[in-house]
Amino acid sequence: MNKHAANVVGTFLTVLFCAGGIALAHALSRHALFADWHGFALLASVIVLIPLHEALHALGLLRYAKVSRADIRFGVMWRALMPYCHCTVPISVCAYRRMALLPLWVTGTATVGLLVLFPADWLGCLAGVALAACIGDVWLVLKLRRFTGDLFVKDCPSEIGCDVYSASP
Repeated sequence: MNKHAANVVGTFLTVLFCAGGIALAHALSRHALFADWHGFALLASVIVLIPLHEALHALGLLRYAKVSRADIRFGVMWRALMPYCHCTVPISVCAYRRMALLPLWVTGTATVGLLVLFPADWLGCLAGVALAACIGDVWLVLKLRRFTGDLFVKDCPSEIGCDVYSASP
C-alpha cells in the first residue's frame, strides 16, 4: 500500500467524515452547541482512541488468529505517520479480515451511537475521526477480497500492508 496515497486519502476522508458527523449532530434534535470544554474532550478522546484502535487489532489477533501475545508488536511508522499493531507470524486471510475490521465495528459503532444519543459537534468530529482511522484497514480488506479465506497473510514488517501466501510460510 502506498503510504503517501494512504495519508492523502485518510486526511481527505477524515475532514469529510468529521464534517458529516457535525452535519448529523446538527440534524438531530437536542443538538448541543460547541462549548469550551468540548475541544478538550475531543482531544482527550482522540488520544484514547488511537491506542484503543490498535489494542482492538491485537485483541482480534488473539481471538480470531489465535496467536500468542509474544507474536504481536506495537509501534509508530513515523515515515507514514501511522501507529500500528503488527503480527510477526502468518495468519489466515479470514482471521486477518476480521482483525482488521474489529476497530471499525467497535469504535465506529460506539462513537456514532454516542453521537446519536448525545448530538454534539465534538462527538460528530470524534465519530468522523474514529471512522476515518479505519480507512487503511478497510482498504487492506478490500485488496484482500479476491483471496480465499484459507490462504495465509503475513504483515509486512517495514511497509504498510501484507503479503499473501498459498500456504503457511
